Amino acid sequence: MFNFIKKICVCFSVICFSTYSDSGKVVVNINEGVMKPVNIALNIYDGTQSLKDIVLKVIQKDLEGSFLFRTIPNAAFMQNLKGVDETPSFALWRAIKTQYLMNAEMHLKGESLQVNMVLYDILSQSKISEYSLSGSVKEWRKMAHMMANKVYERIIGEKGYFDTRILYVATQQFPRGVKKYRLAVMDQDGANHKYLTNGNTMVLTPRMSPNGKEFCFFAYREKKVNGRRIPLDACIYRYDFATSRTQLVARFKGMTYAPRYSPDGSYLIFSLSKGGQSSIYRFDLLTKQITRLTKGNCIDTSPCYSPDGKYIVFNSDRGGTQQLYIMNADGTNIRRLSFGKGRYATPVWSPRGDWIAFTRFGREGFFIGVIHPDGTGERMLASGYLVEAPTWSPGGRELMFAHQDYNRKDKIFRVDITGYNKHEVNTPLNAIDPEWSANLGWH
Repeated sequence: MFNFIKKICVCFSVICFSTYSDSGKVVVNINEGVMKPVNIALNIYDGTQSLKDIVLKVIQKDLEGSFLFRTIPNAAFMQNLKGVDETPSFALWRAIKTQYLMNAEMHLKGESLQVNMVLYDILSQSKISEYSLSGSVKEWRKMAHMMANKVYERIIGEKGYFDTRILYVATQQFPRGVKKYRLAVMDQDGANHKYLTNGNTMVLTPRMSPNGKEFCFFAYREKKVNGRRIPLDACIYRYDFATSRTQLVARFKGMTYAPRYSPDGSYLIFSLSKGGQSSIYRFDLLTKQITRLTKGNCIDTSPCYSPDGKYIVFNSDRGGTQQLYIMNADGTNIRRLSFGKGRYATPVWSPRGDWIAFTRFGREGFFIGVIHPDGTGERMLASGYLVEAPTWSPGGRELMFAHQDYNRKDKIFRVDITGYNKHEVNTPLNAIDPEWSANLGWH
């Protein structure tokens, strides 16, 4: 039964370059040239030396993890700056090939932490940004993420995403073939890890709400009869972060799976399966009204709204093979998107609206790819024994996806939009079905 559910749910290289605009921001074009990471020096003056090293480590990991920055080692510094009021010697920083300098100072008074930060463009010898924040010393990690966000936003020109979190399903293998699945959450850098469920119920595909206060997921209960696993029901649930409570969305006739929120958070779209077929439905979270969006003797699944809520991408075998399709949000004007080799699944629209990521699989293997909503520009970013379930970073510059290796170890990886930069995301247990939070109102 589980393999059937997974089957339904799953069912040219690019180079880039950077230039500098008149505003001092990096302009990135992912279709041309090769971009070299920006060289930045990170300096924090802390009279007590109590937090400097760990805050610097978090900021460094954030910036370098975006693949857009390279930090200058502190041992190479030729000037010892003691606070934001001290002006840097630009010649000394240019000598160690610094392009940008973050100069900050921290003051700890009791349980309150005050941070002041100045960002310099070394090449133009100018101050380009100032930033101050304060809070409880217990929130030092979040404050470090906010500092990294400000650096990223000023230099790259896009909203920072280092204070976001990652939802995923943790998997653990036990004797006699028993495998448990638990919902888990952690900061995007792996800190503050927490399990949200105990593993007594099968859970898959967690999807965050737009306001970040809750998420929906697919789950089903089962019982064992003479050693066989018999499903009892399969439904969609909501998890509330404030109360840590799980609530059934609604109980429908048939199996429901692959849920996602609309961009305004008022609807859930999902697949409802009956008699070996499945269609896409929309559920109004306020009125509890359900509307069928697709019909036919086929399997339609994995729906995802466009960022503006006007369109829905999904995969279907309505054309004979499993491909990607786009329709209007009301289910009209269905048109085929993909025409490549193999089968396509798990499409997800980028936050910018310019790309749709997907899983492709067939004789050539498994791939994570992207395609423009008009069907052009299709290319593969990652491949592996079993790669699937891509999810976008809040800024739309990175993807996260699940990967099962030849030893059947479930892992999560990150890859940037160029496809050149890829690394594993460390988790305590094996991991599948990642979801990158775009909003942390509940943090």
